[in-house]
Amino acid sequence: MKNAKIIFLIVISLFTLLLVSCIPGSAQPTGGWAGTTVHDNTIYVGSRDGRVVAINASSEEMQWSYHITEPSDGIGCGPAVVSAAITTPIVDGDFVYIGTYSGKVLALNTTARSQNPDLPEEPQDRYHEWETPIGTDAGNNAIVANLVISGDVIYVSSSDGRVYSLRKDFGDQVKKSGILDEKHSKLWTSPVIEDDTLYVSTFDGHIYALSAETLELLEWSFKLEAGFASSPLICEDTDTMFLGSFDRHLYAVKIGSAVLEWRFPEEPAGNWFWASPVVNEGIVYAGCLDGKLYAIEADTSREIWSYPTEDQNGKPSPIVSSTVLMGNLLIVVNESGTVYVFDLDGELANEGVPWWTTSIGAGVRSSFCAQEGLVYIRGEDNQLYIVDIGNRQVSQPIPLTAEA
Repeated sequence: MKNAKIIFLIVISLFTLLLVSCIPGSAQPTGGWAGTTVHDNTIYVGSRDGRVVAINASSEEMQWSYHITEPSDGIGCGPAVVSAAITTPIVDGDFVYIGTYSGKVLALNTTARSQNPDLPEEPQDRYHEWETPIGTDAGNNAIVANLVISGDVIYVSSSDGRVYSLRKDFGDQVKKSGILDEKHSKLWTSPVIEDDTLYVSTFDGHIYALSAETLELLEWSFKLEAGFASSPLICEDTDTMFLGSFDRHLYAVKIGSAVLEWRFPEEPAGNWFWASPVVNEGIVYAGCLDGKLYAIEADTSREIWSYPTEDQNGKPSPIVSSTVLMGNLLIVVNESGTVYVFDLDGELANEGVPWWTTSIGAGVRSSFCAQEGLVYIRGEDNQLYIVDIGNRQVSQPIPLTAEA
């Protein structure tokens, strides 16, 4: 129990360090883990200075940016209005949806903005479709996890320990769950949807099943003594979910069962499995904060191989971002910005040897995406990097901060 409290305090400290900026007169980025999304030949990026930036995927030119600001808390130094820390943009139709660490969900009209790219950033009311505050406690409603959209509904995990559902078109709140994390009152993992059920993992070690319609608790839940660090990944073929814990293990949990399927490794790994894993052809690929990528047999938890990722000095570098599958390629980016590409159909697939490795030259903590041979990565230097796997090239970085 004491270890669990220590772990939670460490997580809180890390979260605070990423968000806090208090240097008078500086333009220091707000922080956060916003990443990249590609939709209809447009790259949408959440920047470190509170902007949603749209970039043409063909020309690599900025189409528009939307700066999200909020009142300062007035404590210490700094201006009265500051840039918001935001989640990764989620695109659906003509709208991009974003959550803020101040507890709001916003919908932006991407079509209107693209048709009028030369207009100044302010005022932008016609592009700001709606804005909905989440929760009632202004100091305890940060939206840290990415939003999830299913049909006409947006699902939001809030730092008040609840899940909320909103109407996608107008932002009206539909339902809210009870408090799911009684111990910490923090919900920093995204829910996962399977049929008509939401599955949510919590810092206090629960996996809850909720009705997607009412957000009421369903009969099944699962309890682990240690807290869960990552959102669950569900393998539909086996109804098994895989997720990491603060006890430095990766777990397999069968939906509907009270008995644990397995945990990996037998002895704790070198650090937490913070990022959600991926599954391909019966193999779980899990990145760990100890810097290793593990390939694990999904049925048995047998380790097939592990690969130690490194920084530019040859030292282990944590894997904070979830790995991404693009066809037969598994793409891993560690915190130092080193990119590893594994060919899962190649001759070296069973040996854990990357097919190609490169570096973007900047740190990476946010989610990234890949499409049609290109990988889109937002660096901690607040620039976008495009990695062309086929040509083995890294683009010139694209600045995400608007010019003064």
